[in-house]
Amino acid sequence: MSKMKKIAAFVGIMGLGAAVLGGSQYAMKTTNSTEFCVSCHSMTHPQAEWEGSVHFSNRKGIRAECSDCHVPQDGLHYFKAKVVALKDVWHTFVTNKLPDQEAYEAHRLEMAQRVWEDMKETDSATCRSCHSFDAMVLSEQKEAAQKMHKLAQETNQTCIDCHKGIAHFMPDIQVDNAAAAGELAKHGAEFTANDKTLYALAMTPVQLTQGGEIRLLPYAELHQWKEDGEQLKATINGWQQEGAESVVYMDLGKRIMVALLPDEVQSKVNIVKTVFDNVTNSNWKEVNFEVTVPKTAVTANIAALNQFGNNLNQTHCSGCHAAIGADHYTANQWIGVVNSMKDRTSMSADDVRAVTIYLQRNAKDIAGSSH
Repeated sequence: MSKMKKIAAFVGIMGLGAAVLGGSQYAMKTTNSTEFCVSCHSMTHPQAEWEGSVHFSNRKGIRAECSDCHVPQDGLHYFKAKVVALKDVWHTFVTNKLPDQEAYEAHRLEMAQRVWEDMKETDSATCRSCHSFDAMVLSEQKEAAQKMHKLAQETNQTCIDCHKGIAHFMPDIQVDNAAAAGELAKHGAEFTANDKTLYALAMTPVQLTQGGEIRLLPYAELHQWKEDGEQLKATINGWQQEGAESVVYMDLGKRIMVALLPDEVQSKVNIVKTVFDNVTNSNWKEVNFEVTVPKTAVTANIAALNQFGNNLNQTHCSGCHAAIGADHYTANQWIGVVNSMKDRTSMSADDVRAVTIYLQRNAKDIAGSSH
């Protein structure tokens, strides 16, 4: 091949490469535009939701376009987002998966969950392109926001863990609390003589052997039990903080409630020992007492209890954010987290108690223990 032909071939290859690169860049840029995103009829529904959100119009005049939230700026995740988007084109123009609003609502939950998973995988990279902990002035935020953002920094939480439904409507998650509680009740009296530890299914009024009534909380552990007809006699172990003897907790310094004691019976518990706790700067008393409880109020099936607690977390606590694993916070931190969120859910007081204790018993400073 002559020298001129080699030069011509080289120039041609370079030109082809430039054309391919330029075309790719143009395609990527074009498909990143909001005009392109909303050109499909199925996108008219999320478009309307976005246009009614603070990410479209706000006092600061900052607008987050579709790609700002849904397409990471660079790297493998950027390429992945583009490839996955081809599937959306396929469903729009070939299968017609979302022909109308009704179809869109039917698939809203699965689509939302996929986006949440992708954002969690990237550590909410698109959110962080605008929002940064380093740039936040926490003192100017509302008290609840300050608390949660500080906690998020301490526990390496990612944005999408808490911030969902801010640009698009949340999907409906059907929850039948009565049915779930009914399923749990089926495990009442589910134990054998070989089971060493039994657990209270729900808040239950029980009788102290020495007289008087107390209330056991869900998950309360019953030891050294023996049958007495349709009742059980069992021992409850726990800890009381000095000056707050109305509550019995599972562990020293861990505010996982086991039982509630009215004033008239607090002197009837057996005190094993008293220990000073540096964290709470107070004395804690190890106690035990014997109770009589109906067989139907307890179970040995801790897996069923945990499944019930986990279901409450997954269904109710995902209303505003992705459900957070129990081992994300400490047992004591979970109290404030649940209390700050409970009013945004449809949980009953019994459900709140159950999910709180479930999360506490499986918290990061408890997980892996015998509990």
